[in-house]
Amino acid sequence: MQDPTDLSLWIPALPPSENRVRVHRRQGGQVYSKEARDYQTVFAEIIRTNYLIDVARFVAGHTDTSVYSVSMIFHFETLVNAGWESKKAKTRYKKMDVGNRRKLIEDCLSSALGVIDDSLFFDLHLRKCMSNRTGVRILVERQNPADYGVPDVRRGS
Repeated sequence: MQDPTDLSLWIPALPPSENRVRVHRRQGGQVYSKEARDYQTVFAEIIRTNYLIDVARFVAGHTDTSVYSVSMIFHFETLVNAGWESKKAKTRYKKMDVGNRRKLIEDCLSSALGVIDDSLFFDLHLRKCMSNRTGVRILVERQNPADYGVPDVRRGS
């Protein structure tokens, strides 16, 4: 059963893969692509429309010693190559790497959570599955810093 202080989100849109997230600038360096910026806009709008109260409640429980685990379940219409059974495809599964989609979601999530940035995500779980709806389920859970070897040291007054 999910803890009521956890944050559960459904984003009915998949982020672009990493090779379409950043573009190189002529002046040097990289910036987000239009596709990545568009995804950030969609993500933020979904949070504003559907999860504003949930996010506010979650952030209200944040302290200067909080750490979090983040689980992302990516839902795809299919993960199987259509030509697999007829031997037209070399592999059964499509090359859909969820690891290269997670960073943009972490950045979007950090933006939505404000004071909680991705440096506080101590645990990250990624999963992909076939589903009749496309998107990503995100679960952010508070964790005990001691579970990660962080000593319980309080700031002096």
